[in-house]
Amino acid sequence: MKRSSRSLKFSVGIGVTAGAAALLCLGLSAQAIGELRTAKVGLDRGTRMQGPAVASHRRPTQAAPVGNHGGTLVVDDHGVLVVERSEGRLIRASKAGEPVASLSFDGALGELVHDGRGQVFLADRGGDRVVRIAAGDRAGEGLAEAGAVSVREPHGLALTPDGGTLLVTSVAEHELVALDTATLEPRWRLELAPEPRGVAVSSDGEHAAVGFLTSSSLAIVELARAGSERPGIVWQALDPRDHVKTMKVHDDWGEMITVARIGEPRSRFQVPHETGRRYARSSFALAYIGGDTLVAAHQLATPQMRRVPDRVRRDTYGGGGGTEESIEPMVHRLGLVQRAGALDSAISFVELDLHQPRSLAYDLQHDVLYVGGYGDDRVVALAHATQQAPYVDWFADLGDDCGIDGLAVDEDGVWIHCELRRQLLHLGGGAGLGADNPEALPDEWVQGPELTPSTRDELVQRGADLFRRSNPQTSDSGTLACSNCHPEGRADGLTWRLGQSILQVPILAGRVGGTGPYKWDGQDPTLLDSLHHTMERLGGNPRALPKRDFDALVAYLEQLPAPKTKTAKDPAAAARGRAIFEQEACDGCHAGPQLTDRSQHDLDTTLEQVDTPSLLGLGHSSPYYHDGSAQTLEVLLTDRASVHEMADLSKLSDDQVLDLAAYLGSL
Repeated sequence: MKRSSRSLKFSVGIGVTAGAAALLCLGLSAQAIGELRTAKVGLDRGTRMQGPAVASHRRPTQAAPVGNHGGTLVVDDHGVLVVERSEGRLIRASKAGEPVASLSFDGALGELVHDGRGQVFLADRGGDRVVRIAAGDRAGEGLAEAGAVSVREPHGLALTPDGGTLLVTSVAEHELVALDTATLEPRWRLELAPEPRGVAVSSDGEHAAVGFLTSSSLAIVELARAGSERPGIVWQALDPRDHVKTMKVHDDWGEMITVARIGEPRSRFQVPHETGRRYARSSFALAYIGGDTLVAAHQLATPQMRRVPDRVRRDTYGGGGGTEESIEPMVHRLGLVQRAGALDSAISFVELDLHQPRSLAYDLQHDVLYVGGYGDDRVVALAHATQQAPYVDWFADLGDDCGIDGLAVDEDGVWIHCELRRQLLHLGGGAGLGADNPEALPDEWVQGPELTPSTRDELVQRGADLFRRSNPQTSDSGTLACSNCHPEGRADGLTWRLGQSILQVPILAGRVGGTGPYKWDGQDPTLLDSLHHTMERLGGNPRALPKRDFDALVAYLEQLPAPKTKTAKDPAAAARGRAIFEQEACDGCHAGPQLTDRSQHDLDTTLEQVDTPSLLGLGHSSPYYHDGSAQTLEVLLTDRASVHEMADLSKLSDDQVLDLAAYLGSL
């Protein structure tokens, strides 16, 4: 659907007569405390729908319960509860966005969830706890912890419709944990794929959906089958089945370049280099909206299609074509799933003009879904979100240093949380936020003050901003940010075409400080060299960035903590595996606290030499080896190791291989 395009800029002033006059001239009203900001609000130019129309023609009359998914914001009668993840603080803010009370925690935080009836829970990710929160009053009196239970590295939270069960994703243990909300006692634990994040529960309480950083599918958990036992899982794919390529077409308007779909080949060996498979990744945010439409925000990568770079660039990352005939290596979209988990489930997609969608909020009255872009500080309003023809109605750009990580609706509009500014914003205007008036825009703007000072070093804070931001100086047209492939400093589980090689995305967190040289072949002596080289490959212009920005990225990367280890299912097997690791002299190369000798080795690969990678967080980072050719640790040990002449482990028994894999998975 085509939309008229217009935009308007307005500044938020603090009792400044000229600023107030300018706002009145634009028909806007604003309240603000803090630094002067400029925002841009406009109507969207169009919406790119993919897949069949599978939803209802009618607007929904009831919404899924408010606690069906978590986030960083909870709106209640007293104001807003805000999770400051990087600062380890839970803050009670007023309806003007001002802080009135806070709780401190030791380390990073995950999600917050409430049931609308007084129950509030927080994922204390750094402290390995799920905490019951007493929300307090509008003055902050009574804000306190009211109980806790141990769960390793909790992140996503969701409540069943009756409020009796709290579902928690455990990042470290790759689990979904069900807790009794009355006692906080575990009811069951369900093993998942690595790197689970968001979770949401259907309005009938029969299904829960879990998203992942490194999987192309959602886990649809059949809660109705659980009873007192663990439930079953079915999987909902977000990947397109078919490959794509660029092609020229002719019509009455002349020649144009478009994207063509290619049917699935009989085998992977029949896929030509000019085509590419697409992979969904980074499903941070999930929600059930309307009756029971499951929304999964994610990114879609085309990582292995051969791209023709211009003469200046010798290699590049993913995508396809050249400067004019191009398939972007990364796009961002919503999956809209009807009847998730059923045999007749159906899915359609909306491609979004924003970067890294990581937060969702739904307005039932107008059937509008708000989506926040973590990488470009843009909010979009998807009108008719649960109906057959959803479209992006309007957008709001919030500036460069926000880092949107939370949204929540109230009766007047939508609250927005900026992770990097540590600030609340509110867009409102009553009917201006609805889809009933197609030309309406939000016309009220509230900007709160800084909720808490940053405890980060200024250089680290700058690096965090650069790492997540869509920036044309660091990649071609800002298509790829560092955090696209390395969400939270980890890995997306993909292998990307780079020149003549296919290379796996490694984990950065905990691995890069003092472990040079860098890259899979060790060609970059320092981290600064590696950043320059990577930006050139991405099609950016690193020479346009000041040295301080590179210093900031280095400072940010070097302070990222290593991923928490997964608990070994069989500690005795892991101990035997460690003995084998040392017996087979694996620690000759993978030595020291970061498990690397910082040397290069001549192995039988497409690379001239292979740098020894760190093994920290290995259990979270499949596939394995430099080319991602081993999907599991067992395959790495029994097949790829000998193929690449890394080691001869043929003399190991099957049990010894399993023991060694158990040890490696616990690193």
